[in-house]
Amino acid sequence: KRDLGSVGWLNTLPALWLLLVVDDMLYAPTHRFMHWKPVYAWVHKHHHRNTFPTRGYVDGANEHPVEQLVALSLHWCAILLTARTSGVHAAAIGAHLVLKAAGACFNHTGYDVRLRLLGIDYSVRAHEMHHRKPQSNYAQYVMFWDRLMGTYVEYQSPFETVKVA
Repeated sequence: KRDLGSVGWLNTLPALWLLLVVDDMLYAPTHRFMHWKPVYAWVHKHHHRNTFPTRGYVDGANEHPVEQLVALSLHWCAILLTARTSGVHAAAIGAHLVLKAAGACFNHTGYDVRLRLLGIDYSVRAHEMHHRKPQSNYAQYVMFWDRLMGTYVEYQSPFETVKVA
């Protein structure tokens, strides 16, 4: 639905929340699959050439075209699933796209941006750990999925020295 008259309680903010959760539910295992050796070398390796991405969109969008197509397909699936669950207004879809784009940019800046709200656990540091330890933190916004897959790694500063007793 696109007209302003169709804006309702379920198809806006709850739908936006659901879009983020469902999108990451689909994305995290797919991203993990892209790290599987036979696939990684052909699709995702290029994105990981930078261990400490700091150039925002330049590093975030540095993907293989297949990867971009897969991500857009997952986004479309998240929209369809959300639409069938709560309904979804075009404004919620637009907000989701803006949040995903901003998140992808921030994920590749090195800034310490974090948002925790109703199960959304967005942290630039979590994605930084993914670039440093590529077998971890596959989700983008809902780290619950990594905790469920056993792939979540807490942030560790690269500048801390190890104290020897």
